[in-house]
Amino acid sequence: MQLNLLDRIGDWNPQLFREIKGRLNVRNIAITVVTSLLGQLLLFMSWLSKQPIYPSYRQDELYCRLRDTYLSYQQENNQLQHQYRELQTQFSRYSGKEHFDLEKLERVKGSIAEVKEKISHVQALLQENICPPDAIDYQLWWQDHYPKIFASLSQFVLFILLGIGTYMLISNLAQEERRGTLNFIRLSPQSPLSILSGKLLGVPILLYLAAVLTVPFQVVLGLAAHISLVEIFSFYAVLIAICACFYSAALLFGLVTSWLGGFQSWLGAGAALFFLWIANFKPIEQNPFDWLNLFSPSVVLPYLVNRTGSRYTGFPFSHEMIQNWTWFNLPIGATGFSLVLFALLNYGLWTGWIWQALNRRFHNPNATILSKQQSYWLVACFEVAILGFVVQGQTENYKFWNSLNGLWFFNVLLLFGLIAVLSPHRQTLLDWARYRRERRSQRQGFWNRSVVQDLIWGEKSPAVVAMVINLAIAATFIVPWIVLVPTESINKIQILFGVAFFFSLMIIYATIAQLMLLMKTNKRSLWTAGTIGALVVLPPMTLALLGVQPSENAMLFLFSTFPWAAIEYTATTTTIMALLGEWSALVLLNLQLTRQVQRAGESASKALFAKRPSLPS
Repeated sequence: MQLNLLDRIGDWNPQLFREIKGRLNVRNIAITVVTSLLGQLLLFMSWLSKQPIYPSYRQDELYCRLRDTYLSYQQENNQLQHQYRELQTQFSRYSGKEHFDLEKLERVKGSIAEVKEKISHVQALLQENICPPDAIDYQLWWQDHYPKIFASLSQFVLFILLGIGTYMLISNLAQEERRGTLNFIRLSPQSPLSILSGKLLGVPILLYLAAVLTVPFQVVLGLAAHISLVEIFSFYAVLIAICACFYSAALLFGLVTSWLGGFQSWLGAGAALFFLWIANFKPIEQNPFDWLNLFSPSVVLPYLVNRTGSRYTGFPFSHEMIQNWTWFNLPIGATGFSLVLFALLNYGLWTGWIWQALNRRFHNPNATILSKQQSYWLVACFEVAILGFVVQGQTENYKFWNSLNGLWFFNVLLLFGLIAVLSPHRQTLLDWARYRRERRSQRQGFWNRSVVQDLIWGEKSPAVVAMVINLAIAATFIVPWIVLVPTESINKIQILFGVAFFFSLMIIYATIAQLMLLMKTNKRSLWTAGTIGALVVLPPMTLALLGVQPSENAMLFLFSTFPWAAIEYTATTTTIMALLGEWSALVLLNLQLTRQVQRAGESASKALFAKRPSLPS
């Protein structure tokens, strides 16, 4: 039976069969089973240790049945103490010379003695504050803690699956690369989908087994916490979807960072856990950063444990105000079903994009991760996804600025990523330039038209035009929101100037990156990253060290990485002149890039006759 099953798996996916055969043995299975069961036992014991225990449990605590009586005694003691202080005040009054009254004084003394006797009786009762064993409501304690144990186990499984699974996949690809077997796998007739899905399913298979062993315990906890099976399995659906997304990203990370060596698996797993930690504990704040919360399955847990609307005290996640969560004013947080559906759509969208990159990169390690055409669609999807969390009907100024800062942050990450992804390296540009010259000699009448097509769609041409198009797509979504959002006392003209400066800087960075990738050194990628990083960090750092403020010397800030900090302190004419200055620098950089590419397209013999060296390939 086992051999027949393995044979069927081998026929369906040989790569999955290879991974399973190398991992599923008696020793590994036994270790996995023991580790999973032991982990569940330790988790349960940690919660069990918090159970009320005689004689350390007091009567004023929540799960003592005598709590109400004890609290009533405390209230009575407070009242008697207040009454005693008032009687002392009366005694002082009537014993003085001005208001001396013997009859009232005797009456007050009698009342004081009576109150003191009552206080002594109540305090004697309060001193016996240990809750008897038969008065501890263990049933109520379990009823309140079953949801917390369920949520803790869910979080435990989540972090283990995503953290260790990501490490295993990246480490496996690194080992295949070192051994040289990855190139052998690339030569097999299997499709990238078959090979990589085999790794995705097979490499963490022992981890899957450990997770499956937690299902019975989790179902029992869920049912005891009055969580239906449909709700429990909706969490599993979200967990499976996020694992598919993270594991696909891990495969892509492993393919594109082979130059990191053994460090790449630690870096990838650490980044995944750090990202998950942020998504897990970040509250819902109704700004673009709410998008991060979707990447943690814990957003479903508040609906399962029936604690929406509260601050989830004691739960291992933080998604306050989740019921007010909207996307383009659609109430995605109104019900658990709507949130699960939206989360699955989000994971499916980005998993699909990751697999587009995996299909391109697997068989051709030198290819760009995405084509230019794919990048245009990616930017459009990204802007729609982010803008949905911005358009939430909020017109307060501080929320507008928070949303604008969120848009800026995510677009910086996206656009710098696209510069790295779309910019071809030296040899690719040399091949394209020489191919272009050959085509020009054959089709001179179509040169202008064909080169534009290549710059827009071609995968080996410089990426500057593609970055301009991507920035235009982003502006198509961002600018209308800035113009149309109803806000008070905000100068939108200055904000639009800031957007223009931001886009100009991004095009300048893209051009500089493309120029540096034409260098002859083998470390051109490192040099490019370092140069762009320096251009981003050094100008504002230098101004900060010199103590220059935007209000004092706005012109310097207009030509720095953060020009929008000085726009409000400059006249419109000055701002336009600074923007034209950046565009002039951009034109000069692109003329230099064009000259370099044209020289790259020249044949070696023509360069020799012209008495200048050609660009060696």
